[in-house]
Order: sequence, then C-alpha cells, then structure tokens
Amino acid sequence: MRILHSEADVARRVDALAAEIAGAMPKDFLMAPVLTGAFVFAADLLRALHRLGCDPFVDFVQLSSYGGARASSGVVTLLKDFSVPLEGRSVLLIDDVLDTGRSLHFAKNMVLDRGAKEAKIGVLVRKATGHSADIKADFIGFEAKGDDFIVGYGMDDDGRTRGLPYIGVVE
Repeated sequence: MRILHSEADVARRVDALAAEIAGAMPKDFLMAPVLTGAFVFAADLLRALHRLGCDPFVDFVQLSSYGGARASSGVVTLLKDFSVPLEGRSVLLIDDVLDTGRSLHFAKNMVLDRGAKEAKIGVLVRKATGHSADIKADFIGFEAKGDDFIVGYGMDDDGRTRGLPYIGVVE
C-alpha cells in the first residue's frame, strides 16, 4: 500500500473543509453522513465544525452499491433511512468517495423529494472518473486518479482498512 495523503494532511484538509462549510451552510443545517464509509470523516468534520462554532443536527443514511466488491454494482439500495423529517431543511450529505456518483445521486434526489430546502454534498475524495450520474460535490477534500483503489480513514476494502489514519492506495 502506498500513502496518498498522510494523517496530518487529512487533518489539515478536514479543518479547511469545515471552514468552507461553516461559511456556506446555514446555522441550522442537517449533516447527513452516508454510512458506512463516511463515519470517520464525518466525526472529524463534526468536531472541526464545532471548533468553529457550528453545531449541525446529525442524522445518518446508509446506502449500498458495492456489496463487498471493488466496483459498484450499479444498483443503489437504501439500508438505513433518515430518522428525522427533511422537509424545509438544508441538508449536507457527507460521503467518503465520489466515484460513479450513483449513491450520491440517489441520496440527493431522495432528500429533495422529501421536501428539503436544499441538498449539498461534501466528499472526502473525488475520483477523476467519468461520473455516470450527473452529480457534483459542493465541498471536496482531495482528488484521486480514477484507477486508484483508495482505502483508510473510513474507506474500506471489503470491510477492512477503515481504521487507517491516512488515505492509501492499494497496489
């Protein structure tokens, strides 16, 4: 494995993203991490937002399109739904990777269909791929080459490597 972004680089970028988000989102926004990959990133981002005086409401949604594989199946499945009403809220979806865009496209449409005032997207890593779904991230931590299989900092290889404190590339 090769380290793509060190633990210190990730911490600095999360702090910078928190500042971008704090300046762009209303005070009462809903932060919605997409499980399972985004939980590490979302926890650190939430603490960084708190240091800036932000205290978003947090609720989780869980989606699956990989099913243990290294490539998306193309079918998005809702595994855990939101537990709060979304109507009239500003929602910030947080995900680990924007790759094909299918999961985030699904999530954003679901949030807007349920009456959210707005739905924005923050991702730790945007892969330089031909995104199959027409989806754009509003807040981006890092860029990665499309053919890199990245792990760590919440991102996994069939359930493992989520606990790495850095972002690495499986070689």
